Amino acid sequence: MNTNNTSGEIDLRRPTAPVAQAQLLIATILGTATFIIFSLLRNAWPKLYDSRAIRRRNLPSLPQKSLFGWIPVIFKIGEEELLDHAGLDAFVFLTFFKMAIRLLSLCALMSILVISPIRYHYTGNYDQGDDDSNRASDVPENFKPFLWMYVGFTYIFTILILKVMVNQTKHVIQIRQKYLGHQNSITDRTIRLSGIPPELRDEQVLKKHIEDLNIGKVSSITICREWRQLNHLFKQRKNVLLKLEDFWAEYLGPLGFGNNKYNNLPIRSRIRESFELERSPIQPAFHDNTDDEQIDEHNNNEQSRNDFVESNDDQDLNIYEGSVITSPVFQEDDYGEIRSTYKHTRTNGIVNLNNESFQHVRPRIKTGFCGILGKEVDAIDFYTNQLEVLDEEILRARTKHYPATPSAFITMDSAASAQMAAQAVLDPKVHHLITRLAPAPHDIIWDNIVLSRKERLFKLYLVTIIIGVISITLIVPVGYLATLLNPKTIEKFWPGLGEFLERNEWARNTVSGLLPTYLFTILNFAIPFLYVWLSSKQGFISHGDEELSAVSKNFFYIFVNLFLVFTTFGTASNYWEFLSDTTKIAYQLARSLNELSLFYVDLIILQGIGMFPFKLILIGSILRFPFFKAGCKTPRDYRNLYKPPVFNFGLYLPQPILIFIITIIYSVFSTKILVSGLAYFIIGYFVYKYQLMYSMVHPPHSSGKVWPIVFRRCIVGLLLFQLTMTGTLATFQDGYLFASALVPLPILTIFVLLNYEKNYLPLSFFIALRAINGNHNHGIEPEEFVGLDSAFTPNLRKSRSRKTLDESRETNQNYEYPYLIQPLDGPWISMEGDDVIVANGEGTVRKPVNLMEWE
Repeated sequence: MNTNNTSGEIDLRRPTAPVAQAQLLIATILGTATFIIFSLLRNAWPKLYDSRAIRRRNLPSLPQKSLFGWIPVIFKIGEEELLDHAGLDAFVFLTFFKMAIRLLSLCALMSILVISPIRYHYTGNYDQGDDDSNRASDVPENFKPFLWMYVGFTYIFTILILKVMVNQTKHVIQIRQKYLGHQNSITDRTIRLSGIPPELRDEQVLKKHIEDLNIGKVSSITICREWRQLNHLFKQRKNVLLKLEDFWAEYLGPLGFGNNKYNNLPIRSRIRESFELERSPIQPAFHDNTDDEQIDEHNNNEQSRNDFVESNDDQDLNIYEGSVITSPVFQEDDYGEIRSTYKHTRTNGIVNLNNESFQHVRPRIKTGFCGILGKEVDAIDFYTNQLEVLDEEILRARTKHYPATPSAFITMDSAASAQMAAQAVLDPKVHHLITRLAPAPHDIIWDNIVLSRKERLFKLYLVTIIIGVISITLIVPVGYLATLLNPKTIEKFWPGLGEFLERNEWARNTVSGLLPTYLFTILNFAIPFLYVWLSSKQGFISHGDEELSAVSKNFFYIFVNLFLVFTTFGTASNYWEFLSDTTKIAYQLARSLNELSLFYVDLIILQGIGMFPFKLILIGSILRFPFFKAGCKTPRDYRNLYKPPVFNFGLYLPQPILIFIITIIYSVFSTKILVSGLAYFIIGYFVYKYQLMYSMVHPPHSSGKVWPIVFRRCIVGLLLFQLTMTGTLATFQDGYLFASALVPLPILTIFVLLNYEKNYLPLSFFIALRAINGNHNHGIEPEEFVGLDSAFTPNLRKSRSRKTLDESRETNQNYEYPYLIQPLDGPWISMEGDDVIVANGEGTVRKPVNLMEWE
C-alpha cells in the first residue's frame, strides 16, 4: 500500500532522491579522475608514492609500468605481510575496516532481501525517508507486522554486531599476544617507573630495590633528571645550525647539493677558514691551547678570506663513510694557504672550472637589530662561532650533575619480567613506584620527561579546558549553520531566497541536499589538525600517547558537533526547539535521522567514492613542492621535503568510526545507507592498506592499543541505534509496546561492554606470560592460539627467525637521554644519495642518514 503525501505540500526539509543520484555522479567523476591521476603519478614519482619500498627492500614489489597493476598486489597482501612491513597498529586499524565490511555485507544482504521488500509492500517505499514518503509516524497504524519487523531486525542486527565485534576482538588479542610475545626489543623489556621516593633516586639503590622484589633481573636503569639546561642549549643549537646551513647553501649554490659531480670538491681555498673557523675573541672557547696560540690561530684565519679553489673532474677527493675527506693534492703551508696543482682562473669573484662558473661571494650580515643595523660581518663565520661556543657549553653541561626526578626507565632482562613489573603494585603507598610499560626510545618526548608532576597536570587540565571551551563554543555556529540549511528557516532570514528555493526544485535540492555534505566536509577538515596540535601541548611523554589522545578528542568533536548537533539542529526550525523538551530526545533524534537519511547517503558517497582517492594522492605532500620547494635551500630542507608523511590515527580513524556508527543507526531504515557504507569501507580498506604499506609511515611502537578505542565507540553507536529505534517505534499508536520490547537490548550491550572491560581490556594492554616466547610449557601453545588461521600461525611461529618492524627500528637503541650522547655535527653542506656531507671542525665528513627514522 502506498501512503504518499497527497496534500501537495512540498517538504522543504528533505532532499529528493535525484540529489543522491547527482551526488553519486559527482563523486564518481571526481573519484575516478583522481584515481587515474594517482595511478599516473605513482609511476612518475616513486619516491613519494612508493617511498617505503626504497627503505624496506623486501616489500611486495609493485609493477612500475602498469597503470592499475598495483591493485592486485594490494589485494593479495595478507595479514602476515601486513604485520611484517606495517606493524601491529596498521593491522589493528585495517582489522576495523575488515570487521565493518563483514558486518555491513551481512546487514545489507538482509536489508535487500527482507527488510526493503516488506517495507515496500506496506508503505510503497523502498527505504524509510525517501522523498515520496511521509515520516514514520504517518505509516498506517494497522500494519503491525511491519513494525514488528523493525523490532525483530533491531534484535538481529544488535546480536550480530555484538557477536562480530567480540569475535574480532578475540582475533585481535590472539594476534597481538602472539606477535608481541615473540618480540624481544628493548621496548618490550622496559617499564617506566614514576613516583620514585628521594631515597631510591640512585641507579644502584633502585636496581637493588627492584631485584629484591623478585620480579626479575634489571639490565639497565636510566633515572630521568632535571635536564632543562641541555634542552635549552640544544634548542639554541638547532636554530643556529639551521641558519648556518642556510648561509652555506647561499655560498655554495649548486655545489651544495643536487649535483653529485661536485659534492666531493673542496669548498674553500683555506681549510682552517672553511671548517675550523676562528673562535670569537670575546668568548674564547675552552681548549688546551695557550693564549698566544689562540692569537696566532686567529691571525692566520684572517688571511686570504675569500680564496676559492676547485678541483677538476678526474681529481675528486676520496670520501669514505664516516671519515674525513683527505687528499694528497692539497697541502697547507705555514701561513695556512692552500697550494694546489690544479689549474684554475679567477675573474671578478668567479672561479672558472671546466668551462663552468660558480658564484663564491661569501654572504654577509649585520649583527644589529633584525639584521638591518650594526656591524657587517661574514655570516658563515658569525654563526660558526656561535655554534662552536654552544658546543663547548653543551660539552661542559654534559659533565654536570643534575638532580634526579621521580621517573625512571628500567630495562629488565626479559619481556616476561617487564610484563610482571608493569602489572604489579610495587609499593603500598599511594602514588609511589607506579609502573607502566615504556614507550619506544625514539617515541619519547624528552622535553616533557623533565616536567614535574604539577607542570604535567597543569598542561593536561589547561588543554582539556581549552578543548572543552572550543567544543561547546562550536555548538552554536554549527547549530545555526545546520539550521540555515533548512529552506523554511532561510525564508525567515532571507524571504527572497526562500521563495526562489520553493519555486526552483534543483536549487532547493542543492541547498538542502548537496550543500550540507560539502559544508560537513569543510567543518571536518581544519579542527582535527587543531586537536592534534593541542594534544602535542598536553605534556604526554610519548608521541603514541599523543596520538591516542588525539583520536579521542577528534572523535568527540566529530561525533558531538558534526553528528548530534548537525543532525538534531539541522531539522529544527530553531535549535532551541530541540533543547526545550529533553524528555523527547529519542523522538527528536529519530525524527531528525529519518528526515536526513538522504543527506547521510550523499555524505557517505562523497566521503567514500569522491574523497578517498584524494587521500591516495597525498595532496598535502604534493602541495609542499610548489609552496615549500621554492624555499628549500639546504640539504636538510630537501631531505625533509621528501620525507614520507606520517599516518596519524588521530586524523584518520575518527571519521570511519563515525561512518560506521551512522551506518549502524540507519541499518533498519535505509538499504541505500547500508550499501553506501559498505562501499565506503571497501574503498577505504584498500586506500589505507596501500598507504600503510607503501607511502606513509607510522613511527610509534606498534602495540595495538587503538582497538579499545574502536570497541568502546562502536558500543556507543550501537546504544544510539537502539535509542533511535526506540524513538521511532514510540511515535506510533501503541508504540510504547514496540519500544518496550527493545529494553533488553541496551542491557545486553552494556553487559558486553562491562565484560570487555573486565576480561578483554587487560589483554589489549599487556602480554600474557604464557604468550611470551620461551614461556610455553613443553612447546604447547596456549588455548587462545589454537583457533588461529593455520596458514597464518606457522609464519608467526617463525617470526623469531627474523626481526619484526619494531625490532628493526629499535636495534642499538637505548633509554639514554639523547642530548647526553648526540654527536655535535656541523652543518649539512651537501648530499649524495642517502648520505650527507657534514662540515665539522676537522674537515668534511660523509655520514649516512638513518633511514629507519622515517619508518
